[in-house]
Amino acid sequence: MPSLLNNPFGHISFDEFQQDKVAFADKTGFIEGLDTKSMSRFPLLLRPRCFGKSAFILMLKCFYDISYKDRYEELFSKTAIYEKDLSSKNTYHVIDFDFSGILGRDVNSLVNGFIIAIKSGIADFKKRYPDFVFNPAKNETKTPSGLLKTFLSAYKTFSSKKLLYVMIDEYDNFARNLLFRDEEQSKTITEAYGFIAAFYETIKSGANDCISKTFITGVLPVSLNSLVSGFDISLNVTSEPKFSTYAGFTEEELGVLIPKLVDTDKFGVSVSNLITLMKPVYGGYCFSAASPKTVFNSSLCLFYLHEIAEQEQLAPPELCLAPSCDHYGKKLEHLLNTAGAGLADDILDTYLSGKCFFVSHSSFPHKKTPNRLYDNVWLRKKKNLIQFK
Repeated sequence: MPSLLNNPFGHISFDEFQQDKVAFADKTGFIEGLDTKSMSRFPLLLRPRCFGKSAFILMLKCFYDISYKDRYEELFSKTAIYEKDLSSKNTYHVIDFDFSGILGRDVNSLVNGFIIAIKSGIADFKKRYPDFVFNPAKNETKTPSGLLKTFLSAYKTFSSKKLLYVMIDEYDNFARNLLFRDEEQSKTITEAYGFIAAFYETIKSGANDCISKTFITGVLPVSLNSLVSGFDISLNVTSEPKFSTYAGFTEEELGVLIPKLVDTDKFGVSVSNLITLMKPVYGGYCFSAASPKTVFNSSLCLFYLHEIAEQEQLAPPELCLAPSCDHYGKKLEHLLNTAGAGLADDILDTYLSGKCFFVSHSSFPHKKTPNRLYDNVWLRKKKNLIQFK
C-alpha cells in the first residue's frame, strides 16, 4: 500500500502544509506572472467559491512577507518558484484582510463586520511584527476607512520605505450574501461613495506613499462599482490567459494529487480513469476566452477523494458533493431567474452539450425572466442535473 499524504480539504494555511504532510497543487509558478514589470501592481482576480483563492493568498503571503524569510527554504524549496530565485521574495510587509466572514442584514451590521475583519488583519500584522505600534483613539475606529487610515499612518512611522503589500480575500462576500436576500439594499450599499468606496479610496491614497502592491480576490463583480470608484487604479485581470488556471485544478495537477491521496489500485481503476469519471461533474471551468485550458472545482475534487478514501469504495461523483453545495442550488436559481429571457436555457443547454460559453455582465439585466421558474426541481427534472436535490 502506498504511503499517502493528508487531504487538504478545508486546509488553507500554506505554512502548515509541509509540517502537517498535506498534499497540495503547486500554484507558486503564478508568482512570476504577478512579478513581471508589465503586470499591474493592483490586480483583481475573480473566481467561484471553493476554488482555492484563500489558499493562494496565504501562499503569496508566505512568499512575499518579510516575517517568513527564515522559513523560505522550508516552505518553497520543493516548489516551482524556488528555481526562479526571485528577488522579490520576503521583501514586503504583508497585511491581509479576510472579508469572507462578514455578514449583516443592514448597513450598520455590515460596517461593524467590516471593522472587525480589518482589526483582525491588523492584529495578525502586529503578531508578526511586535515592534509595530498601533494604539488608535476610539474615534479613529468608527469607520473602516478611518481605521485603515490610522493603520497606514502608524505604518509610515514603522517603516520609512514603501513596502506594504495589501491582500484582500473575498472582497465581495457581504455584497453577494445581501444580493440574494435583498437586491435593492445590495445596490444601495454598493453604490459609489458609500463606506466601501471610502475604504478603497484610502488604499488608493496609501499607494502614493506607503502601499507598494495589492492583490484582491472575489467571486462576482457585484461590488466593482464601489471598488472601481474608490480604487480606480486596480486592474481586473480575471480573464487574462496567463491566470486562467491560478485557481482550481488542471487535469495535470489532479494527476499528481490523486496518487498522493488515494490508493487507486484498491478500486481497480487508473488515475486517468478516475479523472475521466470526475470531469463531467467537477470539471470544465474555463475562465479565459483566449485560453483552451479548463480546471476542476478543487474543493469538490478534494471532498470526493476524501470520501472514497475513507469509505474505501468508489462512488458516482454526482452523488458525492461537498456540504457547501447545499447553498449553490438557491443561488443558481436566483441568478438564472435574474438572467434575460431565454439565457438560462441557452447556458444550461450549452453546458450539457459539452461546449464552452462565456456570460457577460450585460447578459443579466435587473429584471426577472418571465414565464419560467428556474428552481432545483426544474434543474433536476428538465435538465437531468441530479446533483441539485
